[in-house]
Amino acid sequence: MASLQWKTSAVLQISSGAVSFICSSSLAYMIKAKGLKKNPYRRLIFGISVADIMQSLSMMLGPIMVDSSVPMAFWGLGNKHTCRLNGLLFTFGNTASPMYSCGLSIYYYFKLYKKMTNERFARNVERWMHAIIITFTVATNGYALASNFLNTSITGTYCVYAVLPTGCRQRPDLFGECSSSPDPESVKILVLVTMVFLQFTCLVIAILLLALLLWKIVASERIFSSKVLESQQETNRNESSTPKATEENIQSAGLVQKQSVSLRSQSSTNRDEDQVSGDTMAGAYRQEMMAQLILYSITFFLSYFLYILGQLLVLLFQKIPTKTHLIIGQFLFPLQGLFNMLIFIRPAVRVTRLRRPGTSWLKGYYLVIKNGGEAVAENQPFLAPTYKTPSSVKFGVAEAIDSKFGLSVNDVSNECMYVDSSQELSRNNAAFNSSEEWHYVKGGSTDKINHDHENAIACIHHDDLDAIVEDSKEVSEDEENSIGNSINETSIN
Repeated sequence: MASLQWKTSAVLQISSGAVSFICSSSLAYMIKAKGLKKNPYRRLIFGISVADIMQSLSMMLGPIMVDSSVPMAFWGLGNKHTCRLNGLLFTFGNTASPMYSCGLSIYYYFKLYKKMTNERFARNVERWMHAIIITFTVATNGYALASNFLNTSITGTYCVYAVLPTGCRQRPDLFGECSSSPDPESVKILVLVTMVFLQFTCLVIAILLLALLLWKIVASERIFSSKVLESQQETNRNESSTPKATEENIQSAGLVQKQSVSLRSQSSTNRDEDQVSGDTMAGAYRQEMMAQLILYSITFFLSYFLYILGQLLVLLFQKIPTKTHLIIGQFLFPLQGLFNMLIFIRPAVRVTRLRRPGTSWLKGYYLVIKNGGEAVAENQPFLAPTYKTPSSVKFGVAEAIDSKFGLSVNDVSNECMYVDSSQELSRNNAAFNSSEEWHYVKGGSTDKINHDHENAIACIHHDDLDAIVEDSKEVSEDEENSIGNSINETSIN
């Protein structure tokens, strides 16, 4: 009869495998829909997803597909053939997934450290990467299938490279001595190569490349900081030297020369600012890619570290891992698909949260997943509005803000333009209402309500926006003229 520990371990394996299978399938669908030809990053993530789909499916169905004749297979309903199928799914995914994860680290290395373009990486590196991964995976699993190496694991919850009878290495007194077919030493070597050495090597490569890139980022930030400091010092020198030069030029060549010197100084300053701005954007791009690599590396470590440790205990020390080790390991190991999906769409979630202030991370993930992995657009519910009659909508005059009051218009968090709202004026005047109450509208029935005060004909109060959208219709030229006349009548003189 199955123990509570075995049942707990099996339930965790099935549930986490199901979650990972759904997430990996969703991620693969998102990437396929976006297009695999666009860049190597998507193709590598697609490879990881496909590998994890196979691995997660084997973990989800493992307790049922194992050979029912094995003593530890308490829920087993299968036979040797279903076990081999389950073993092929597991070993294909278990071999390809860490290799593709390592390939992703290599991609980031060439992208960030070597500044290699996507086209060059695809031509010189990626094609060989796919060829090596597919060839190695097919060769090792073909050999294992032909040699009858795919059998029920010691846990009785999935099939893998194993000797017969199951458990003979750990408890020969209970399960009997290991048979000569399959050869125990050959199985041991294959497990050490594909499930210990390969995964450990990929993990070490990922960590080393991560450390190298972190060092590169830190060094780049130091250089960038020094450039910013030099630019500021140069700007200060220009500002301090410009008055003297202009005074001399005024005496010798007049006001035109003064303006020329001032423009040259301003042009030099603008060039420095543009360069600093470009460096800032490049630095932000590198940091974002670095954050993705760190998260993928952490996922790789969490998914495989306990599994590798368990394999070493079984093969080298003939010991079964502890209960805690088995439970945590069988829960985390299949979850790589979930982690990969969350990391892959994280940039889109960040963009969504920037576009929609106040959106939580949880809601951001929900919106992005619902949108097929793409960032959600800004809240722009007023795509093609029309205007109600002047008597029923509160209008304010946009042009009067700058021209008549000399006040600057501000744009705050994608809300309405506004000026100092401390002055006591009528609510019908848009110029002196808070940004939370007004939207600017451009003239013309096909223009969008936006936040740009240039060429705007009016501000509309938020209380009236829903009504405007509900009554959306084409506005005739006469209605537009009527609105324009009303605006002129309500403007501040």
